[in-house]
Amino acid sequence: MSLKESIKQLQKREHITQDELLRRLGCTRSSIMDSGTTVAATAFNLAFGNDESCDSKDLERFLPWVQKFPIRALQNMGFIPANIKKAKLVRAVFRFMQIGSIEGFNNYYSATLQSSNPQTLAAWIRLGELRVKHLTTDFTPEQDAILANLKFLRKNVFLHGQSLRNIAREVLRNCGIEFIEVEPFLTAPTPTCAFYWRGYRPVIQFPTTQMDDSKFLEALFHAVAHVLYHPLRTSCLQFGNHATTLKNAQELEAETFAQNMLLSEAEECELICCGRFNERRCIQHFSGQFHVRPGILVERLQQQGKIHRRSLLNEFKIAV
Repeated sequence: MSLKESIKQLQKREHITQDELLRRLGCTRSSIMDSGTTVAATAFNLAFGNDESCDSKDLERFLPWVQKFPIRALQNMGFIPANIKKAKLVRAVFRFMQIGSIEGFNNYYSATLQSSNPQTLAAWIRLGELRVKHLTTDFTPEQDAILANLKFLRKNVFLHGQSLRNIAREVLRNCGIEFIEVEPFLTAPTPTCAFYWRGYRPVIQFPTTQMDDSKFLEALFHAVAHVLYHPLRTSCLQFGNHATTLKNAQELEAETFAQNMLLSEAEECELICCGRFNERRCIQHFSGQFHVRPGILVERLQQQGKIHRRSLLNEFKIAV
């Protein structure tokens, strides 16, 4: 079967976009269309095929890079066979990640490159990808509905028997955005949130570890901003320390959107001008006036350096 025919069958079966395919392979469109070059065919077989015609010695040169993935954890999960030789281990990792080259990894999982553990974090994202079905048609965000649901999530309401994560999952899925949780690997810092596209479907992925409600919502709103304002399949990986997040123009725009959605500039000014924000009754008053979770107010005051990170007001923050 020719490379072109193999690609057509893959796209029909998996609903994978051409852009995703090219980025995963680390190839250009011309190299695919040019009767399938040897490089393109090799990359496709490594990512999606079962052909083991690739020279073992050529594959073994990737072994030091491949060994930085959480191999043992992936073997325990059954994604990679145990006790396999070097070349087969390389094949297994490339096939699990669905990448055709290191360049393909750098293209598709570029958001992880800012970390000192890109392979481990990319494997965490990949576990989430495997749980999400591709959409067969393009996704069109309904901006008004999404914004209305975000405003609902920031409100100081607690629905009986439902956690904030469950509510977020329900309202986002109603808007066509997939929300999933994946246990993080112990060999890398736990990310706050990841955002990526699975074919035509936008996906927001959180670790299963707990965080406070304000941190959770800020990361969630940041990810949703990419859905609303960056249609060119933007991806991002957020960490608790904002300094570790790459601050390009799109990330700054998403960060600003999240902060304004949680607490507008006018609300923030009114809160700070009160001058009594170290008091519980002040937080309770403005929480009711703004219809916003009190933990959001405490977090914003801490970001502004108005109250200490170890303030007793942290009791307003709710673990989710």
